[in-house]
Amino acid sequence: MKTPILQAIVVCGVLTGGCAMSQAAGRASPETAGSGSLESGAATEPAATEKLTITGDVTAITDDVAGLAASIRAHAIEVKGAVASEQVSGDAQHRQASLTLRLPPATMAPFIDWLAERSTLDRRHLQTTDVTRQYVDRDLAIRNLEITMSRLHELAKRQNADLKDVIAVEHEMTRVRGELERLRSEQRLLGDQIARATLTIAIAMKRGVHAEPELKFELVPHVSQLHLVDAGGRAANRTGGGVSVMFSRWFSLDFEMFPREGDDARSYLLTMTTATYSDFLGGGRRRFLNPYLGLRAGAAHLNGLGALAYGADAGVEIVRFKLFLVEISGRALGLWYRRDTAPTSDIVLEGVLGVGVPF
Repeated sequence: MKTPILQAIVVCGVLTGGCAMSQAAGRASPETAGSGSLESGAATEPAATEKLTITGDVTAITDDVAGLAASIRAHAIEVKGAVASEQVSGDAQHRQASLTLRLPPATMAPFIDWLAERSTLDRRHLQTTDVTRQYVDRDLAIRNLEITMSRLHELAKRQNADLKDVIAVEHEMTRVRGELERLRSEQRLLGDQIARATLTIAIAMKRGVHAEPELKFELVPHVSQLHLVDAGGRAANRTGGGVSVMFSRWFSLDFEMFPREGDDARSYLLTMTTATYSDFLGGGRRRFLNPYLGLRAGAAHLNGLGALAYGADAGVEIVRFKLFLVEISGRALGLWYRRDTAPTSDIVLEGVLGVGVPF
């Protein structure tokens, strides 16, 4: 036969959702008498205000994924929201991002309107769910479980209880405690969903648009000082200038012009160059002092005579930034002339200072 305590435990287990203890258990347990039923303890719940959860997801199309993501983060903070998660992937040309925001419910629609002003919304979905009944029912269940837990504590304090009764009470308390913590956790989560709306934003790159400017080539205007090693009756030194079209350090085209000097006619150099950086000296990745070596070949028109030009370069990028380049180089060129009588040649030394800008 079950003891009064065991009868009370059975009733508590069956009626955990909010039913009352049996009258028989109440008579057998004077300590619990007069405490009332679980239902009566929870029946005083006032009329609940409306509880709503708001969720939304949009897809934004832009030509600057990183910039839009940064603006979204800043604006979320301005409206007292927060970024719950953020993910950016892809290279510069195929970048995409995803952000999950937690916002005050009243700011959800204005936030989406703000986003529409800064991008093209490809998809927009908002959903409002009334969770009032769910919130109130769970709140009542929590209160009833708290009452049940309190009564189990009272049963556990009875004097001269059998060991079997004590074990049964402890087992029931463990079960009720677990159920109570589960409901409290679910209620906290639901309360957070009510207090803050959830907005998921997917950002995609607009087709045909680059996330960052593409470097097609660099224009490097430069001044040159030319010196003929064996000038003879010609002017040994000339000051001129030109421009380099540098597609990369591996390949560039150079055009130079030197003005008339005394009896010497205007002269020209048109060459192409291939060069490389030293991996042991920065590999061209430093912002300052990147040395390089190169080979040069092309054509020249010096003092009215056409020639084949060939030689070597040694230079240093004094400063290299994304939008700015300053370099200095030294060139040694051989000029080979083809005449009706016999081939002749010259050796030319050049010092060059150039400033480059991207295009």
